[in-house]
Amino acid sequence: MADDKEVGLLYSMIVRADKLATELQEIYQRDLEEKNISPEALNLTHEVIEKCSNTLDQSMSVLFQREIRPHLQNPPVKGGYFPAGKDENAYRSTLGQWGAADLRSINPSVDAKLRSLQPFTDDKNGIYARIKGFAAHKHTGLRPQLRSEQRRVNVTRPGVGGVSWGPGVTFSGAVSVMGVPINPYTQMPAHNRDIDVTVENWVRFLIEDTGEDALAFCKSAISATRTAIAKLF
Repeated sequence: MADDKEVGLLYSMIVRADKLATELQEIYQRDLEEKNISPEALNLTHEVIEKCSNTLDQSMSVLFQREIRPHLQNPPVKGGYFPAGKDENAYRSTLGQWGAADLRSINPSVDAKLRSLQPFTDDKNGIYARIKGFAAHKHTGLRPQLRSEQRRVNVTRPGVGGVSWGPGVTFSGAVSVMGVPINPYTQMPAHNRDIDVTVENWVRFLIEDTGEDALAFCKSAISATRTAIAKLF
């Protein structure tokens, strides 16, 4: 296991990414209100993901020095990257950069830890491949012109409570919410002075290449990187 200073440095990198994501959320909100995508938003998006990618690579470097290098007769002079293989061959190929393509024989316990983080062993690990892919494409941008708008309807009756619904919810005829009929054509409650109805438009920026929610991706990347550190050390 790496010492506290080394692991502490890894966690400090994630703390920094968290702070950047908080700043990014504020920048997104500003840009959405102005219907513009600023260079600042693009730069911060890349900075968050690159910080996660670098943290993963640094984690692999620490792991190599502690758990792999001592078992190699001819360790490589230069290391490589964190493996995020789509299959066994890709996994072993990246480990080959570290002179450890046959890691299962070299150090089975470390191999098991790394395999537990691979996309080909669990679909949720696909986040690691997306982190590495985004970081490798320096010019990937956002798509403000293709904003995804989600309407959410909130119906409240003072002193009683409220009901809300979002995209994908439709009502047929003769349906009431909070005692008020829903118009099947507009999908909105009929006018009634005893209830309050508001409609919220949730707008988000998307990653240009994948169509993924940009802010959600950044937050998922940070969480996944933190999980990787915890599993490896």
